[in-house]
Amino acid sequence: MTRGDSISGHSPKRSGDAVAAEFPPSAQQLGSACVCTACPLLCEDIRLRDGAAEHACRHGQGAFAAAWQAATSPSPLAWVRGAACPDAAAVDLALAQVAQRLQSARRVLVTGLGDATLEAIGVACDIAEALGAAVDAGSHETAQTTGPGIARSGEVTAAWEEVRDRADLVLFWFHDPALSHPRFLERFVVPGPLAASASPSPARSLQRRTIAVGEAPVLPPGPHHQHLPLAPGHCLELTRALHASLAGCSSPAEAATSLTAARTLLQEAIGAAGCVAVVTGADHDSGLEDWSVVELVRSISRTKSAFAIPLQDGLNRGGSPGANAAGAAAVCTWRYGAPGAVARADRSGGAFLPAEADACRLILRGEVDAVLAVGPLLPSVEAALAVRGAPLTLVRVDDRLAQPAPVAADIHLACASLLCGGPGTLLRADGREVCLGHPLAISTAPPMVAVLTTLLAQIRAATEGDAA
Repeated sequence: MTRGDSISGHSPKRSGDAVAAEFPPSAQQLGSACVCTACPLLCEDIRLRDGAAEHACRHGQGAFAAAWQAATSPSPLAWVRGAACPDAAAVDLALAQVAQRLQSARRVLVTGLGDATLEAIGVACDIAEALGAAVDAGSHETAQTTGPGIARSGEVTAAWEEVRDRADLVLFWFHDPALSHPRFLERFVVPGPLAASASPSPARSLQRRTIAVGEAPVLPPGPHHQHLPLAPGHCLELTRALHASLAGCSSPAEAATSLTAARTLLQEAIGAAGCVAVVTGADHDSGLEDWSVVELVRSISRTKSAFAIPLQDGLNRGGSPGANAAGAAAVCTWRYGAPGAVARADRSGGAFLPAEADACRLILRGEVDAVLAVGPLLPSVEAALAVRGAPLTLVRVDDRLAQPAPVAADIHLACASLLCGGPGTLLRADGREVCLGHPLAISTAPPMVAVLTTLLAQIRAATEGDAA
């Protein structure tokens, strides 16, 4: 994981991105750089100027508009059973009630996390440890029986800038980045001349070539882009066949003849390339496809520069931002040895139980009677809360107060939106650290990390009081 590296190479705004929001006059003159947390791309070249978020895609425009509306509208800082807390004393009482309810619960689940800063996630984990709670960010991988272990074993990856600066062949492997990370193509991939430093030999062409394998063409057809239209069900079969061909082995007996032309074209393209990037996504139900792509990239990397760019779900998470999903996985992995589905938050050995201790299953099986939702939840987790039959204490800490949550919280604590700035840091999906800019003084709500820190102090004080 690379931390602290600068991010550069920003592209101009696409002409197709219409301005979708009007910001208040106080924001129009800011002209300051912001980080767009509408998806894990974490575009850090956004500037608020003249009533628009320059460079932002339409999803980012909508996110900034919603954040400004929520931040500039008078709103309480907490709700208890739907009733707004009228003053600071009532908010303090709500925090004390949260601490008491979580501490008296039989078992707590700390979830969400994907839309919080690294600092806030760390405090949320401190709370989980103080309560002996389960921890799960609700990712697709931790809900699979295989978990992320097989797919990530020996995975060869790189920062997204490596695609832009080095790869002269980019394969979109059954995934369209435009659907999950809207500006990824614009900023890192669009075919064009590579920098001279990318070529180890003056004789090698510096023109990038792209090939889309799957249903989506990804880019318009042209002299440097090809589309191999194949159904998603062919992913595993084609990957195995190409892997075998590159290794000089015969293709698997079950390989379809219809895939021969695609396999031959891809083998020739890889052979002619100097650096290969394979862009993938979380589009598969099992881990076998992901594992096969990992093995394919590892095989190519033995003879030339090659790496995978796993884009994960991005906007395909079903509407939940999850801008810092990589950060949530990283913090949990450093603390507990797993990115989620941790049965008990314990730094000396948290049990990793994929498809067993993931958020949805813990809620549906009635194994937790209190949930601390740190940031917005995935629709699947919201659905599990909606069908939960037994009584359950639900505490929400997030900034989406202008939009009613699907399931009402017992206590709802407000915090400032990440789109309004820092303090805090996030991890881009490729592991690059992104620092939030200076906070814009338009929101009266405190940062999430401040709310969680206060809650942690309440819990520890209550625990020490009980011990005494």
